[in-house]
Amino acid sequence: MKTTQYVNQSRTIATGDSGTIRERWMQGLRLLADPDLFAPGSSQLRPGAAAELIEAHAKRDVVLSERELQWRLRCARTYKTETEFRNAITEFPTWYELTQAGFPSFPGLDGEPPADYRTSAEIARDRARQLAEMTDPQGTLFPLDQFEPIEAPLKDLQIYAERGEELTARFAAHDKRRRDYLESLIEAADGDMSMTWAEAHRRLTGSSDVEVAS
Repeated sequence: MKTTQYVNQSRTIATGDSGTIRERWMQGLRLLADPDLFAPGSSQLRPGAAAELIEAHAKRDVVLSERELQWRLRCARTYKTETEFRNAITEFPTWYELTQAGFPSFPGLDGEPPADYRTSAEIARDRARQLAEMTDPQGTLFPLDQFEPIEAPLKDLQIYAERGEELTARFAAHDKRRRDYLESLIEAADGDMSMTWAEAHRRLTGSSDVEVAS
């Protein structure tokens, strides 16, 4: 599980002022969207996920209680849009007041999209990725849907590269075998490119059974 970003966010919250109510909401939205924490379609944290998050915070001397974690998640579940959240904090301007009120629901706007928990840097990065994928038919050197640059260790990149090289070598060997066989067929046919595969193979091997060359 990638926990560094959550811990850094919580540190900002812990050292901030009353304005961090939005940071708590943003973190809740991010948590809900994390496939490492929630199974697809599930509203409950994966077994052990809460404990792992709390432990990761403790290792960095940042306090995160089970109750606070659940509050952040509840806030995100209740207020899915910017309008809903703004209406809530207009009525309850501090985190304490909002938690004590039990996160009452507030109306949003018809057709309003869900709030975006990404930072401006993340939005810019994701747009750049989309552009790269559209303009580069070969894709990036390391697929960004598998490797998060700020999280992926070089050892994972090395494993990916070595597996790709092994697969490429196998394909290259197969391609060479096919090319050598084809050149032999062309030579057996005296360069007659209209001759059938079976006839050229018979001339080459004395047998019309081409399955042995598959």
